[in-house]
This record gives sequence, C-alpha cells and structure tokens, in this order.
Amino acid sequence: MKKIVRIVWTILSVVVMTVYLLSCLSPFIPPSSFSYLSLLALVFPFLFAAALLCAAGYFFIKKGAALLILLVIIAAGFKNLHSMFAFNLPGWQMQKQTGSLRIMTWNVETFLNFYPSTNPASKPRFEMYDVIKQYNPDVLCVQEMRDVQGPDFGSSKKEVIQLGYPYVYFSNDSIEPIDHADTAYSGVAIFSRLPLTDSARINIRNKGMNENMIYADIALGNKKLRIFTGHLASLNLYIDTLYEPSSPDNIYEKTYKRKRKIEYRFREGEITHEQETAIIRQQIKASPYPAVYCGDNNATPASYNYHYLKADMKDAFIQKGSGFGGTFYKILPTLRIDVCFVNSALNILQCTVPQAELSDHFPVVTDIAWKKN
Repeated sequence: MKKIVRIVWTILSVVVMTVYLLSCLSPFIPPSSFSYLSLLALVFPFLFAAALLCAAGYFFIKKGAALLILLVIIAAGFKNLHSMFAFNLPGWQMQKQTGSLRIMTWNVETFLNFYPSTNPASKPRFEMYDVIKQYNPDVLCVQEMRDVQGPDFGSSKKEVIQLGYPYVYFSNDSIEPIDHADTAYSGVAIFSRLPLTDSARINIRNKGMNENMIYADIALGNKKLRIFTGHLASLNLYIDTLYEPSSPDNIYEKTYKRKRKIEYRFREGEITHEQETAIIRQQIKASPYPAVYCGDNNATPASYNYHYLKADMKDAFIQKGSGFGGTFYKILPTLRIDVCFVNSALNILQCTVPQAELSDHFPVVTDIAWKKN
C-alpha cells in the first residue's frame, strides 16, 4: 500500500511541479509569444502553495529529495515571489514626513454614480471622498474617472477639486452620450495640490475605445518630477453577462460556465496589455525628469507585462508595503493589479493599501521623497 501511495504522490508531484515551473517563466515570455503563461501567472500563488505541498509530502518519503524540491521551488519562483509578496511589517503613519510627497492612486469605478449630492444614492461617492480626505494625498491619480455635467448629475471632477485639488489634468476620453447631460467624459485624471508645470495625453489603445495615459510635471522641493497615470485595457471577462437578468450564479460559477470564453478573453487581453505597456515604457524612458507611474495594470505581479513596465523602477508596495496587498478584492485577495512604480532617484518612505470596499479596487497610497545627496 505504501508503495502505491508513493507512486501516486510522485506522479501527482511531477504534474504539479511541471505546471509550477512553467508558471515561473511568466515574467520572461511575452503573451504574444505564448499567452497561456498569462493564465498561470494569474494563479501563481496557488501553484506555489501546491508545489510546497508536494515538497512537504516528500519529507515522509525521502527527505533529501524533499529538500532538493524545496530548493528548486524557491529558486525557480524567486522573481515572482519577490514581486508578489511584501516581506515587511505593517507600519503606516498617517502623518507625512517633512519634504515628502504623498500620492494616492485609485480606480474609482466612475465614482459609483453621478447623482447630485442631494440624492441619497450619491452617498457612496461621498464616502470615497472621505477616504481621500483621510489620507490627504498631495497628488491623486484616478482611473475609470467619469465626469458628467448637467442639472440631473453631480460633477465628480468639480467635487474633487473642491476637496482642495485646484490643479487637474483629465484625459477627457469620449464616451457614449448620456441623456440630459451637458457633457460626459471618461478616462484618467491627475488632481494636485501643487501646480502642474506641464502635462500631456498619450493614446495607448485605439481598438474598440480610446484609452489614454496622461502625465503631469510638478516641482517637489527644487526638482521636477513627472507623474504618469494610466489604465490598461479592461479584460471584460463578463461583458456578455453584464445586462443579463439577475441570476443566483456568483462570479466563480459564471467563470466555470464560461471558462473557454473567459480564458480566451484573458489571453487576448494580456496581448493587448503587452502593446500598451510598450508605449507606456517608451514614454517613461523619454521623460526628462525622474518618473512615477501610478495605474491600474489589470495584470498581476507574476505577469510579463508587470515586469516589463516596472523595468528598473521600484514597486512602492514591495518596498514598503506588507503582505499580498491585493487591490482588486472582489475575486481573489492576491490580485494586486494597481501599482505605484517609482524612479530610483526617489526614496519610498511608506506605502499602504487602505481596505476601502467602495469601488471594486482598493487605493494605493505612497509617500516619496528625493534621495539625499
């Protein structure tokens, strides 16, 4: 019986280790070359846990082999492990250091609604403003911003400005007209307490809808800094069910029932992200000033696109955050798809992911300062 158990466990371990080792290649192989690795990158933490379980089982079979397997697991997955989990103790301080700059990046899911402030349905939008006021960033980078102006709507752009952000640059991407609205725009925005000395919009995608990245220059102390914010293409995994009558299916049941279609959309989405990150990376490299990139990448830290976009920049959460730092909390707690990448000329003082369950994303808040000469 023991022999049968060993054989079965060995076969299972070989299968698991093979899939795990394939997932370890995800930072190095572009989705356009082999898009299936993007799927493995998505579930890398669970493949890592399964591989560890296989190694643990071998301690009861052959300790030497178990130690070797454990070494291979850690060595092969080091790049992904290092980018997925922040090995720091929690230690966020609400009070900023003198001379530092606090940046918040948040996919606000269109601020949830456009009702006037007098409408009780506008409460979630104002709860989001309360979170912004609590952390009091100097610069607020917003994705999935939507500004609708008219007598029947509340302008989120005007309301954020009233929070104390007089300087704003909004991508003003076009959207379908909204009845009774004077104007309606969507996109990404940078709100700042500090003057913006320059700004620009860069188109990163023209397929199906306009997607623009923007940047704005500010002065931190006596030096200029360029802040980019972008929103990589949404995967639209459930777009075909968006307007279906309500059903008892939760998101996991929907995923199982439509697994082939969702798998295809995810792989195609990662190829689109590869094209977008190439444009963004080119713009960051061309910046005349040290850059900070804040955005919704719609890609996990085990993906090729994450590593390609980060390049030689520092991931604020990995440097100063704690744990997985998941930002898209409605599916898996490990999905950290919102990032703040910082140029090496700057110190990252602290970083946190507030657990504000309002938008479908958590914000990311980072304090930075110039390195001392």
